Amino acid sequence: MSLFFKAHGRPSTGLLLIRLVAGAYTMSLGIMQASNIEDYINKVKALQFFSENTAFIIGFVTPFLLIIFGGLYIMGFFTPITSFSLAMISIMKIASRGLFPTEGIPFNKDMLFLVCFLTTLFAGAGIISFDALLDRRKKKNVIEPIDKNDISATKTITAEVIVEPSTEVTAEEKNNP
Repeated sequence: MSLFFKAHGRPSTGLLLIRLVAGAYTMSLGIMQASNIEDYINKVKALQFFSENTAFIIGFVTPFLLIIFGGLYIMGFFTPITSFSLAMISIMKIASRGLFPTEGIPFNKDMLFLVCFLTTLFAGAGIISFDALLDRRKKKNVIEPIDKNDISATKTITAEVIVEPSTEVTAEEKNNP
């Protein structure tokens, strides 16, 4: 019965699944947009959220950013920067389309991806990532073995014990006034 009430697994496994799913979606979305870049630029211009020049720049750059950051997100490489960038892109998409983009859909799906990106922004990529691999290499401390026969390698630690005089009266002091 404890199987139902006990948490199993590790947080890193959950973070890996979040990174894989959200990163794959982000990469595939970027590939689809980049394959027909002219149409995507026209969609961004049609939103009339940005000026025409800004819409062109955003429409041209965003698909490639999604591909690059989606790949980095899957690998868990530069996760804080990647998560922050993808979160900003999600916020822009939510702001331009609204919370309820079409009728019949309960909310904008980009809200879910924003939560995924914010989760990895604050929690990190987890153990199964390039960030963790690089951190392990950086924090690796080399401990050299000590030769037991080498006298200079052994150190003696001395400590001074300070005892304050007690204020209690002992049996000898009572007998000898």
